[in-house]
Amino acid sequence: MKKFRSFRKYSTTVKLGIQEAMEYRIDFLFGLINGSFSVFIQFFLWTAIYGGSDSAVLYNYSYPQMIVYIIMAGILRRITTTDFEYEIADDIREGSLSRFLVQPIGYFPYRVFLFLGRKILQFAVIILLSGVILTTLYFTMGAEFQLVNILATFVVVPLSLLLNCVMFYCISMTAFWLTRSWGVFNGMQVVTMVLSGGVFPLDVFGEPVKAVLMHLPFQFIVYFPLNIICGNTNGSEIIYGIIAQIFWIVVVYLLSRILWRAGMKKYIAAGG
Repeated sequence: MKKFRSFRKYSTTVKLGIQEAMEYRIDFLFGLINGSFSVFIQFFLWTAIYGGSDSAVLYNYSYPQMIVYIIMAGILRRITTTDFEYEIADDIREGSLSRFLVQPIGYFPYRVFLFLGRKILQFAVIILLSGVILTTLYFTMGAEFQLVNILATFVVVPLSLLLNCVMFYCISMTAFWLTRSWGVFNGMQVVTMVLSGGVFPLDVFGEPVKAVLMHLPFQFIVYFPLNIICGNTNGSEIIYGIIAQIFWIVVVYLLSRILWRAGMKKYIAAGG
């Protein structure tokens, strides 16, 4: 009976997230359109770079692979975006967090399930859009894809989503110590976008820098999933990558719990 009640609480939170996503569905579509402009710029940029090069492979990517990467990076950046960190900061600053402390659902699971609920419909749209894009690139540019790799992304991408969710939940804990933490959030969004390979492949940074970035969790948000799609990551590398994603999710979650406990010692319910 207790497990059923817990399931009911979480399912209700997911439904709430879906309802919010339906209300802001136009914002999501405009977000995709807005993100497409940077993709178009990169498309022409990389077309010029490959056109002026004597080599068919640059930074370990062929021209079709690079085009697949930059287009899918734009899509993956959109689906993994959180934005709830601003809501958490408001809860802490305004004292609204207090009402969650007396409710039978924890604040962390509430935020995670609400976030996942908001992403369900977006994820469905992204799957359809990605299918159309990859099929088009297959027939127009000769881009090659492996069925096993495509299927693997149905595991890897949700884990990328969850990893980014936990990371920004952890970052949002800075609101316990900062009155205005928006600057931290905006800065981390840019840092995460670049270091995750959301702008261009990490290979562009060169081997010394890439070697360092490969030891950080950011690469598992965008770079790792897209290398699976592009075919640069296969077989056992995919398995090891999935294990690493789970490892980082656990590590970052534990770090967020430490920051939560420390923050609660400083928390003062000044508002709601």
